[in-house]
Amino acid sequence: MALAISLASLYFSRRSWLQSNRPIVTAFVSDHGSGNISTTLNLVVSNTGNRPATNVRLIAAENDISRLIKPTAQPIRQKMIHDCFQEAAIIPILRNGEELSTCFGAITTRDNNESWMEHGAQIEIRVEYGDLDGRCYKSEMPLKIYAREGFAGSVWEAR
Repeated sequence: MALAISLASLYFSRRSWLQSNRPIVTAFVSDHGSGNISTTLNLVVSNTGNRPATNVRLIAAENDISRLIKPTAQPIRQKMIHDCFQEAAIIPILRNGEELSTCFGAITTRDNNESWMEHGAQIEIRVEYGDLDGRCYKSEMPLKIYAREGFAGSVWEAR
């Protein structure tokens, strides 16, 4: 009986250790720069876990990605957004505590060609990655196009 309890304890201790000592990768849209008329955006991939992540990839359906982009956006800009979700954009290693970012469009209050992302559009994405020991992880999370600074639509004017 004591042997069975010891083995069960060992199993649950190892399982708990593996769950708490792993990479935790998230992706989100963040402000690159902002003014009173427009905001440029970055797509940020962050590892908040305590171990490095390997082969980090963002995955979303083509139709969902297209919902983030205004139909009037230039084709080169549309391609820039779609490229973030391609296999070629895999991050080979993301150190624990590291954040990487890439250009992810712009939103503006003006109705012109400068705004190429649909403000407020939200899709579900999947983040797939591994750890240095070969374990694989998948997480699903929302990705929303909005300015994080003034997330509800406004900020105080700087003086």
